[in-house]
Amino acid sequence: MKKWFTVLFLAFVTFNVTNTELSYADTIVEESNIETINVEENSIETIVEENVVEKANIEETSVKKTTVKKNLIEKNNVTIIINGEEILFKDPILNDSGHLLLPMRDFYEAIGATVYWNQEKKMASSIRNNQTVDLTINSKTAVVNGNKVQVSVAPIVYKDRTYIPMRFVSENSDGSVYWDEEKQVVEVILNDTGDGEENQTPEVPEIPQIQYILYMNNKKIMMDDPIVNKGGRMYIPSTYFVDHLQNSYEEWTAKDRLELTISGLHFSFIDGSSNIFINDDLYTGAEKPFMQGEKMYVPVKFIIDSFKNGGSLRYVAESNTMYISMYDYMLTSDFLEKSYGFLKVPQLVENVSLDGNRELLVSDNPEELTPDRISRANETLSEYKVQGLIDSKLHRVYGWHINKLGERATIAITIQNTSDNASLEITNSKGMSQVTSNSWSTFDVGLPLSDAVLTNTLADAREKKFTLAPGETKVIDSYELGISYLLGFTHDFDVRKVSGGAGSYTVRTVISLEENPDLASIHSPVVPINQYAAHPRGVWPSSSLKVTLPEYTVDTEQVGYNISNGKTDHLLTAENSLDKMDGTVGNPGHFGMTYKVDIPVVNPSGKLKYVLVKIAGRGGVYSGAVKMNGKTYLIPTLKPGEEFVQLPVLRTSKKSDKIELEIIHAGGSNLPVAVYVETR
Repeated sequence: MKKWFTVLFLAFVTFNVTNTELSYADTIVEESNIETINVEENSIETIVEENVVEKANIEETSVKKTTVKKNLIEKNNVTIIINGEEILFKDPILNDSGHLLLPMRDFYEAIGATVYWNQEKKMASSIRNNQTVDLTINSKTAVVNGNKVQVSVAPIVYKDRTYIPMRFVSENSDGSVYWDEEKQVVEVILNDTGDGEENQTPEVPEIPQIQYILYMNNKKIMMDDPIVNKGGRMYIPSTYFVDHLQNSYEEWTAKDRLELTISGLHFSFIDGSSNIFINDDLYTGAEKPFMQGEKMYVPVKFIIDSFKNGGSLRYVAESNTMYISMYDYMLTSDFLEKSYGFLKVPQLVENVSLDGNRELLVSDNPEELTPDRISRANETLSEYKVQGLIDSKLHRVYGWHINKLGERATIAITIQNTSDNASLEITNSKGMSQVTSNSWSTFDVGLPLSDAVLTNTLADAREKKFTLAPGETKVIDSYELGISYLLGFTHDFDVRKVSGGAGSYTVRTVISLEENPDLASIHSPVVPINQYAAHPRGVWPSSSLKVTLPEYTVDTEQVGYNISNGKTDHLLTAENSLDKMDGTVGNPGHFGMTYKVDIPVVNPSGKLKYVLVKIAGRGGVYSGAVKMNGKTYLIPTLKPGEEFVQLPVLRTSKKSDKIELEIIHAGGSNLPVAVYVETR
């Protein structure tokens, strides 16, 4: 479950910025093709960053992950007893070369210590019984009551959680540790000097900072550096590209010159110079990278536009948040080339059937989340109640929602075990989500989701596997949704009964407007549908369709077939929904589904022939992805009656051959697409 924590700001230190200084957050100047969200002039002050000390209940994912060593193992057969009480930890216990490491936040809470977090130094400071212990991530040097002390094993970050050495912290927090090797039990005895005034924990002053947030291809990053707007262009340190994009690295070749490589594209930046080299080709423009501290700030939009498929950049001044989408990273497949011309009217497909048993829950109505439809802080958007589970079920949840509520929201997929005595196990949990604030929903959201499904590259969930006791509810995945932003997500998971009688459970999509929501507690009735919108909501037995087209004989005239036509293959009706919720709407556009199309090819002569397949929209703008004989391609936006794409030619000398297609729609119009076959 994802947990979000709020930093409490207690004091503000401000200063005025002259015309020659950089403005971090007070003013946003538009850069070409950058969408910015502005606030009133001079409505945000610039805050000095120095000696930043934040409480330890900040989001722990802001600390960079360490590399897990070979001698680091999970050791969950250990029992931890503190002052006679057994303590259960939600996260795994670690053993590093014989030293136990425990999750920092839960352990400090268990021993009653007050803890503070210094984000700049990556240091946690705990205070208990007037004993102060300072621990720094990846450092074997600790500070106890102002004195440096060596630690046998350094604190680390593992699976987005900070871990600290149990024995060292306990013994330096006025406690003793006893180990029972045979029983695998650790007992910690803590001295308690009472709650007198002389022993009260001293308050540590906090100096606030502006927290800048970066979304790199939908991955949230809590930044340690400011985002800079200089000359109407946005700059961030090069390290954020290196640390968060695959196949990226950098090298300083001089004190003021940085060589940055991102996925094979090589940039050369010089401090204060408008001369930028890309793969040794010189570019001179308005962009001027610059040094700040020991880091090189590089022009973000310039880097994005240098890639083949480009991307988008948006900066929200109110929340100091930057959104970077780089399509070369978000899309693993290549686009098909668009062709122009008119194709004849296709015929409707026949004998279509559902394929497979991965059930589909679609949460797309209400698509626009408005105050009149989301009237409370916590609501249920859709649900699927499963009864009588004997063995296992496969699930897919597909969602598409736009935040028109005037405030930020969190949407989540949850699962509640409603069984009397059956325990459930959730496995193979993986998915993908995308957000956008502009009209490019197809490129920012629909195509990445479609591409990930067809290429089988949905990312493993944070908890890929977990158990669910009777009555328990857990979050499968959650997503933040900014004001006026669109969210799309696809998530697959399996549910298996592991003990007890027949299982029952409820899968939900929920929304919360609270700052730190308890998403698992949302069990409210499902909100009504928007009956004036055709967006789908419901549950159907499969997330795939299949059809075999009539045999195509080479050298005969072109033939076309309409799929997702809303007539002969409309199997996902409101009436067929497995759960009626508080209203359902059919899914004739087959959103969230794959459509398998087999085309038998007959070649009576046995001579070498070239067979072509073309795809075109029918009645509305279309975009999607298609897999042909195992390779996936992206379909760009196609205007009906004017544009189409052509798949690679099938070269065949067999008398009997077959073309296998698998198509998934990327969103947009709820209208059909046509598949054409011909001989070149």
